[in-house]
Amino acid sequence: MQKFFYPRRVAVVGVSEDPANLAQGIVANLLHFQYQGKIFLVGRRPGATFGLPIFPGLADLPEKVDLAAILAPARVVPALVRECGQLGISRVVVESAGFSELNEAGRTLEEEVRVALKQYGMRLVGPNGLGLVNLEIGLALPFAQIGSRVHRGRISIIAQSGGVATHVLAWMTKEGLGLNKFLSLGNKLDVAENEVLEYLLEDPGTEAIYVYLEGMQDGRGLLKVANRATKPIYLHLANVGPETAAIAQSHTASLTTDERVLEAACRQSRLIRVKTQSEFLNAARLVGQPPLRGNRVVVFSRSGGEAVVTAYACRQFGFTLPPLSETLVQSIQARSRAGVIRPTNPIDLGDVFDFTLYTDIMAAVCRDPGVDGVLFHYGPVADFEREPARKMARRMLELAREAKKPLVITVLCTLDEENYLRDTLGAPVFHFPEDAVQALALSRDLAARRESLSLAEPPPLQKLQKAAAIAETLAGPHPGGFLPLAQALTVIEALGITVAPWAAAMSPEAATAAAGRLGFPVVLKLSAPSLIHKTEAGGVELDLRDAAAVQQAFARLARVARSRLPPREAWQVVVMSQVAGGQELLLGARRDDSFGPVVAFGAGGVDTEILDDIALRVAPLNPAQARDLMAETRIGRILAGARGRPPADLDSLSQALAALSQLMLQFPQVREVDLNPVRGFPGKPGLVALDARIRADGPA
Repeated sequence: MQKFFYPRRVAVVGVSEDPANLAQGIVANLLHFQYQGKIFLVGRRPGATFGLPIFPGLADLPEKVDLAAILAPARVVPALVRECGQLGISRVVVESAGFSELNEAGRTLEEEVRVALKQYGMRLVGPNGLGLVNLEIGLALPFAQIGSRVHRGRISIIAQSGGVATHVLAWMTKEGLGLNKFLSLGNKLDVAENEVLEYLLEDPGTEAIYVYLEGMQDGRGLLKVANRATKPIYLHLANVGPETAAIAQSHTASLTTDERVLEAACRQSRLIRVKTQSEFLNAARLVGQPPLRGNRVVVFSRSGGEAVVTAYACRQFGFTLPPLSETLVQSIQARSRAGVIRPTNPIDLGDVFDFTLYTDIMAAVCRDPGVDGVLFHYGPVADFEREPARKMARRMLELAREAKKPLVITVLCTLDEENYLRDTLGAPVFHFPEDAVQALALSRDLAARRESLSLAEPPPLQKLQKAAAIAETLAGPHPGGFLPLAQALTVIEALGITVAPWAAAMSPEAATAAAGRLGFPVVLKLSAPSLIHKTEAGGVELDLRDAAAVQQAFARLARVARSRLPPREAWQVVVMSQVAGGQELLLGARRDDSFGPVVAFGAGGVDTEILDDIALRVAPLNPAQARDLMAETRIGRILAGARGRPPADLDSLSQALAALSQLMLQFPQVREVDLNPVRGFPGKPGLVALDARIRADGPA
């Protein structure tokens, strides 16, 4: 990546004298930002633009270049890339569109480019993007004009969409936030986000990174890179549902990422997910500020109404507003002009015009170990107050930095003061209280994530003791898709997870005999590969207390099989002991396209979707981490013994979740596991699985 960001000579390919020529935009940006290297222009026809000659081909250049930026019709790009390879140009940026994001013909062009890259050992950014920027040397390759006020700073951007990146960059400029480096991934034919992120995490000029993606092929690799990070990484992935899938596919040929899996991955990593561009901009204002290391915030304001708005925002983001010390309360009351202010937190200072009190309050809360951060509403400021108010703001910022506690500021009414506070004092300034509180929450979450992930290594994963038996069962006859229930239950038992006693039966007589051995009452379940939801199809018979009831139930299930299953599909009945009591739970796992194996825990039973109380974790997952996963759910907190209730056997549950994790890691042919319901018994040891659904690839 160093060769992409620090070339000494750049060729811009696709330039013409036509004023509408897009490649001229690349040249204009290079000249505007005073690129420190040499610029060469290449086009089909000789000529000149910006005072620079246009050469007819790369072979005609007077010097060998380090990087070629290509903006030419897609049909000629493969030939141009091959020519770069022949000339020893190892780094290529392709900004042209018309590739896999468009149609199959474009996909074919990409394959031609990929062959050339492999043949000549080249690397490529794009296609269908805006190239890259490194303001440390004035390298600016976007064809779009990225603004005359963009200045060098500490934030770097990785973006799959050039439009999103330039929009964010425009607002960064407006908010006084400087850019260091930028790379537009486009279709990610070669260079992808993980490689760029790894580079930027080691880049001395980058202090924070915004990553905008529309698709993620290697989520596990992203987590691996991010978990070594010492810098904030703000991940914005908007393509997470059917509403976004179609436009993202046509835009950058991206596939949708499951939003719940994405949330889980971010929670267990150093990635901070942002859902909007404005959320990132709020977070970016605190880059370089002390982190917020707790939930306790003091708010003071010259407006009572703004204080109320802020208090509500603090509640929404999980902050507490600790009471003020008695000494501080007395100091505020003594210096209130009319004595109508009752000092609380938030502190309404609308009746206080002595700015030294403000700095005294700031000094007091900075000394207070029970305060983690401060939010101050600045203004309104009359003309005669301006200089004292600015002096006060400067001192407050000094106190905050000395105490290593973040101070965020909103400006009331006198909005022109924003520029002074931001540009001259370097203060994190926000338009509205909600934005400031959101920024503090992102800082808090980042600090907490770093601390939790820096703790001692968790215990190692447990290996599956009956891996051979599981492999044998999975290799048994099935066409791919969902395993017959008997096979699925066999796999679950081999994992060490207790299953209610059961037996498979192909006839009423066999079912009756099995029920006699198991003991009444029993349950009968219809089992067939295509029967996914047995209860909805009428494929479950409960509370069968004698042989006659079993035979009648078997006959009913046979009718369901004839009416609901495809013709000639094999089926059988599973006879299972009926288990009473306990709490119905769901334990599961599936293979996500972006992040690989994911483990799930939550409320189970037929109302699982309605209750919507499920937490996810990207595998691997050991028992200690499984405990944390369960604690993320309401049902998990109940099982832990909430409100004096007896706890369930959390050790057995965590062992079961760890076993599912290991199953997914060790057997890649398993696509999905769903144990629902599993019964956990508050106040009693153990658990019992009552059903199992496993989807797996068929034997090779």
